Amino acid sequence: MKTRDESWALLTEHLKTDYLLKHLLAAEACMKALAARLGGDEATWASAGLMHDLDLDIVQADPARHGRVTAEILTSNGYGDEIVHAVLAHAGHRPPESTLEKALVAVDPTTGFIVAAVLVRPDRKIEGLEARSVRKRMKEKRFAANVDRDQIQSIEKLGLPLDDFLELCIGAMKRIAPELGL
Repeated sequence: MKTRDESWALLTEHLKTDYLLKHLLAAEACMKALAARLGGDEATWASAGLMHDLDLDIVQADPARHGRVTAEILTSNGYGDEIVHAVLAHAGHRPPESTLEKALVAVDPTTGFIVAAVLVRPDRKIEGLEARSVRKRMKEKRFAANVDRDQIQSIEKLGLPLDDFLELCIGAMKRIAPELGL
């Protein structure tokens, strides 16, 4: 298992875009919290969250390669199949099978949706944001229209109610709010 510092160094070698780095920090925090809730390995789940979009700066012109390039980089750097498979599942290159894979599929769009919900608040702060506010926004088709609500709601397949999942992710993101600019 790679250390967090090793993962961060590899990530920042390949990805330079600030908002993407913040997205990955949010995904890392949510995945770690979700692992604690669902009995997964926190370090592995956090690493999957942190590394899942490592290739986005590389594949901008060819988005069909997204996930595959990350998988190649992770494999060549000694990351295990569990993380590589989660990356491929989140990008739609394999059906999500393990709990980790299903969790990453749900977390990926959720972090962006939560950020969008924060940015329309008058203070633009995550403090005070509640799951019910996010859930209400999910019903607005034009709000963050590119976010796949079905992916977010897929967390319920793991036995976690949507509101609990949203509160868990909001709480995880609150703990790193300064790093996220929220």
